[in-house]
Amino acid sequence: MTTDPEFDRTIADIRAKAEQVHHALRRITGTGTAGNGTVTAVVDAAGHLRDLQLTPAAYRHGDRLPGLILQATAAAENDAARQTQAAQQPLLQDPLLAEGIRAMDETLGHHTPAAAKTPMSADEITAADDAYFERMNQRGWR
Repeated sequence: MTTDPEFDRTIADIRAKAEQVHHALRRITGTGTAGNGTVTAVVDAAGHLRDLQLTPAAYRHGDRLPGLILQATAAAENDAARQTQAAQQPLLQDPLLAEGIRAMDETLGHHTPAAAKTPMSADEITAADDAYFERMNQRGWR
């Protein structure tokens, strides 16, 4: 507490918003599916894989299954990123904090957070998956 009641209220308001955002982020789970719902991935707010569910029909995809897992995981990460952005709005829309963030961006140089990067398309995931397996087949699976 300071001798300035308005400053104290401002700090208390920011703390309350930060607590709200913190609790919202802890509850976020992103979900993504692929292979007509045969593969389901669940990630937390940071995009860490927390669950992977494969129906019996998923195994019928054969060598496409790894690509479908990546596709479902990417969709889950996008879902979590969207929810995370929405959960952060109470802080990001605060005029004082927005000014502080703008000043930091100007001072340190703007960067794009990982969650804001454009996600890979299904075709890009499949191509990356195919390239990986081709390299492994050429080099050997030691």
